[in-house]
Amino acid sequence: MKRANLIRFVALSALLVLCPAKSPAKEYVLTVGNEQLRFVPQGEKGYVVREAKRTAGISALAGTLFLEEGRVQPIGGLDRHGIWIVENDGPASRNDAVMAELIQNGAAEYVAPLFSSNGETVAIIPEIVVRAKPGTGIEQVQELCKTAGCAIKKRMEFTTQEYLLDVLGPDASAVFAAVEALNQSSKVEWAAPNTAFQPKLGGQTKTNDYTAGEQLRIASAGQDASSPGVFPNDPYFPQQWHLHNTGQSGGTPGADIRAPEAWKITTGDPNIIIAVIDTGVDTKHADLIDNLVPGYDFYDNDAQPDPATGDMSNAHGTACAGLVAAKGNNGVGVTGVTWNCKIMPIRTISFRVDGTQVETTEADTATAFRWAARNGADVLTYSWGQASPLPAVQSAIVDVTNLGGMGRHGKGCIVLACSDNDNGPVRYPAKYPEVIAVGATDHDDQRCRYSNYGPELDVVAPSAPGYTAQDWWSTHGRGWVWTTDISGVAGYNTLAPGIVDYTAFAGTSAATPIAAGVVALILSVEPNLTGEEIRHFLERSAKDLGDPGRDDYYGWGRVDARAALDMVLAKRADLNNDWRVDLKDFALLAEFWKTSESSADIAPAKKRDGTVDIRDVVLMAEYWLKQIP
Repeated sequence: MKRANLIRFVALSALLVLCPAKSPAKEYVLTVGNEQLRFVPQGEKGYVVREAKRTAGISALAGTLFLEEGRVQPIGGLDRHGIWIVENDGPASRNDAVMAELIQNGAAEYVAPLFSSNGETVAIIPEIVVRAKPGTGIEQVQELCKTAGCAIKKRMEFTTQEYLLDVLGPDASAVFAAVEALNQSSKVEWAAPNTAFQPKLGGQTKTNDYTAGEQLRIASAGQDASSPGVFPNDPYFPQQWHLHNTGQSGGTPGADIRAPEAWKITTGDPNIIIAVIDTGVDTKHADLIDNLVPGYDFYDNDAQPDPATGDMSNAHGTACAGLVAAKGNNGVGVTGVTWNCKIMPIRTISFRVDGTQVETTEADTATAFRWAARNGADVLTYSWGQASPLPAVQSAIVDVTNLGGMGRHGKGCIVLACSDNDNGPVRYPAKYPEVIAVGATDHDDQRCRYSNYGPELDVVAPSAPGYTAQDWWSTHGRGWVWTTDISGVAGYNTLAPGIVDYTAFAGTSAATPIAAGVVALILSVEPNLTGEEIRHFLERSAKDLGDPGRDDYYGWGRVDARAALDMVLAKRADLNNDWRVDLKDFALLAEFWKTSESSADIAPAKKRDGTVDIRDVVLMAEYWLKQIP
């Protein structure tokens, strides 16, 4: 806790007096849309408190929080001064007594135990997100608030239908009662608590103490010069088996995304932007700086989206960014799936110096998705997961992905999220149908044992065979994927001598930005595709693994960058839109010979040249008699 906060909390010497325990909170069940949200009180885990606004209340609250044996932290993000989360080991009766006393002595105006939602701990803070039906004005929402015991805190950014509300009652029951009252109104599409939660990272565990120089030498095989493709001069590229697998990590040659073959067509268009919504990105990293556009920090509320230092997990976003679009062929470090597309760094998550994760809220995460789309992102990648539904986040994802919505001038952004690492069901938000859910395969094209699965899984992409510290030591890092780390001594390689700006990475956290990079290459060739068309090409071009066709463990298969671009170009050559390149298409090409007809101007692959000529014939011939799935 910052010194200013410690000074602030210096009053009571003891509050844990014997007093009647607060009545235990009951279980609450809400239905939002088609999903059920179940909240079970977990008083033994801790509680959330909003301090009274008067000075005496702050003073009285101080002693309690200062003396707590558990962790006491403010919630990050939007201005929420005065809301604190206390995480301790209970017992629940003790926490109930503390909460009761805080209300009785006027130190707090809101208290609530922590709750469990689908097995994960969340904080019910005194806020609600409500989505009003179209045509409902702010005055009508204000009237609804009066009935429900709320007040409008703000209108949510980039949407005219959603509002963040303050709950005026003293405890969680007031929040749930207000949600129920709002959901009964004919003017409301849905209302849900704005829970504060800790998203689960889809990457490796933090312990990563190894000799980095030794691990880089493990995969020291050079590129296969006989393989067709474009090869960058980045010194660590030969170790990046996920891009070009020669067996250098002990895996199966060819179990990769065929990046060099794809780079023969395009290495990425700098007009395509990928938002990395994560722990922030090192904006001064030598391998990233040339591929960055302005982003935003939704934790500190400023335009400096760099990660915090002090805990190595804050490097998670920088590692994801490097996999997407580390600068290629610059003679430095690694290369991304795309060499030239741009990264938009968005910080929503942070870890404290002691290694604990800062709680974030659904409303702030939803705003981050909308902010990215409104500010020009084409692709959004999110390598985090949650067991419980996130209605406010899904609403934002719908807004940015829908045809005619706010993403890509109405064409729809592409949102990818990790399936997560529990060897269980796909987590939220990847579970939502608007999201491309990404699982993980290893350097043998086998599903990683930790990769989550289910009917919502769309594709898989390369990653490490394991993601824990034990996995690292048992394999000596063989098969992990190399990417950017926070520059200098911070980040995952804090304890690793020899290498300080790069790291090995793992989990579905790694697979997701790799798949996002393939999407960026597709858009680099055909930027006017809709989100649904891009999804089709990504999925149907994937290498089928597991059971034939789509299955719950591999989805449509492992992403294949070259196959995806070939499919896009074959469809461009399909002039009569019958999903086959044949004489009918050639007849149309001949009809528009030497004109500037855009529908027949299909070549070159990177960008049409404005004239129907021999180059278009050559491109059509390349995909002649191709049946497009």
